[in-house]
Amino acid sequence: MRVALFAFSVAACGSSTTTSAPPANREPAAPAATPEKRCLPVIAKECGCTYSCGAGVRDGTGWRVTHSFWKGNDLKAAVERYCVGGACTEVFSAEIVCDGICPPKAADPTCHFDGSGACVGAAP
Repeated sequence: MRVALFAFSVAACGSSTTTSAPPANREPAAPAATPEKRCLPVIAKECGCTYSCGAGVRDGTGWRVTHSFWKGNDLKAAVERYCVGGACTEVFSAEIVCDGICPPKAADPTCHFDGSGACVGAAP
């Protein structure tokens, strides 16, 4: 009888703890994702102009690219393979208004982020 009474007391005490579920209108917090970044040369495909390296951040299915030439104006771009005279590299093919036609020139394949996070390349 004592054993049964003891078991009943333990069971009764254990049932007093409650667990609460998170509210139905909130999902568990997920860690913030770091946006994908690339450092690539920029081209204007429509007029053939090739520019130095620009930093891009993925924006949905495309890219937002910053470049010193456009000082603070982001460019919309896609990452594409670009070849001139057998030299091929990945580039930001940007939506740029063309003033004229540029002679074809190879894009800088050395674009990279340096130790301070700046997007640089070997070409001037």
